[in-house]
Amino acid sequence: MIQLWRSMAAFIRRLIAAMIFAAIAISSFGFDRRYWVWQRNDPLDEEEIAELAAQKVETIYWQVGELENTGVTWHWKARFDFPRSEQSGPHLIPAVRLVSREREPFSDASVADLLTRLSPIARNADELQLDYDASDRLLSEYSAALKKIHQIAPKLTITALPHWSRPDCLAILQSSVDELLPMLYDFEAEPVLKNGSPLALIAPEKVSKFIDDWRGCSKPWRAGLPVFSRLSLYDSNRKLRGQIRNWNWDEVCFNRSFQLIRQGDFATFILLATKPTTISNTPIKPGEDLVVREADRTALRDAVAAAERAGAQSVVFFRLPDASASSGWSLHQIGHLDASPRLTAQYSASEEGVEVFNAGDADLEPGIKSGGSSGYSLEIQANAAILREAHTGDFASLTAYAGERPVTIPFATRLQFRFSQLRAKQRLKTGLIQLAPGADFRQARYRILNMEGGSSWKILK
Repeated sequence: MIQLWRSMAAFIRRLIAAMIFAAIAISSFGFDRRYWVWQRNDPLDEEEIAELAAQKVETIYWQVGELENTGVTWHWKARFDFPRSEQSGPHLIPAVRLVSREREPFSDASVADLLTRLSPIARNADELQLDYDASDRLLSEYSAALKKIHQIAPKLTITALPHWSRPDCLAILQSSVDELLPMLYDFEAEPVLKNGSPLALIAPEKVSKFIDDWRGCSKPWRAGLPVFSRLSLYDSNRKLRGQIRNWNWDEVCFNRSFQLIRQGDFATFILLATKPTTISNTPIKPGEDLVVREADRTALRDAVAAAERAGAQSVVFFRLPDASASSGWSLHQIGHLDASPRLTAQYSASEEGVEVFNAGDADLEPGIKSGGSSGYSLEIQANAAILREAHTGDFASLTAYAGERPVTIPFATRLQFRFSQLRAKQRLKTGLIQLAPGADFRQARYRILNMEGGSSWKILK
């Protein structure tokens, strides 16, 4: 009898464990993910729609413009095309950014004018989202304006500053809106650099605390998390000059005017300018610091899990990635935060060149390293000097070698193509590579330096 009870108890324990595991798996699989689309006119393309479907993304907040007020009048500082509702893909919700430098931006006359501007947008949507960084002094006035705006919008959601999780802030705002979306980044002005440590885009302890604080919100809330990358320029006194826009990773990784002086925690780097240079037409003087920050993937994954545990309705990523370096990780990468990159190289007879393909589900992250070893290198080596012509193609640079000595291509036995990063499912192609008469690429091999396991030579097929 005792043995029977022990067997039953063991069975019950296994059953409970299986039920808990299944519940966790279902919860993790079903946790809602959304994106913001910001400052974009083009509709989603087929590849984006397919990737969003694979991530089970059903809703996107699409910025339709930015309203700024002068006195009591609001005007459109920027407008962006809103895709037609019949477009396939996720449900799109219009989002409007509000900007004001007025001391009293929500007077009766000002709110009346704001309603006039928002009405055409709200009239054609089942939900409206507003993005406004209200100071604590203006929270009551903002809340009163939101109640009036709610009368023209079937459903009203707002972005929120992280500290609005305080009971006094929630008491003011919750009755005026249907949902709040705390933006858990850019929550404080970028300070003067102290001890050479930049502020990470996702600092796990800080973000975890903010997320936990939002448990007290009685209205549905969604956690806004960053997936972008950012370049911040500091002067020689280590005070912020501003953000650099429209840059690319080659400008950062292969710029010989920079020296890596600190690699901080959670994907942060400080580069010191040792001589004059530019990035994206922004002049940089010797002695100035370039702070490079990415959203650390492990920290991002942990923040998503923390938001789910804390009762968030979903996470919302800012912003939907595009081809630009500043948009950070690729859309495919965000759907596979635990994955690894997997690079292969192959000869293309039709194009008479070699292509590198990232077949993995993860981006090969930008290769920011010390000294002259930044980035990655595709090396193609032959047993003899059979290389007659080669062109850079999609790569940042091309250098030819005989042994370890740089040479002109007709005398080379090794070609080195450098690149700074490669997103998941993307490829880089060399230009034309011409061999000596009678030679073929079966006499060549390749390797990819600076990535794990990349130093071993492989057959080039």
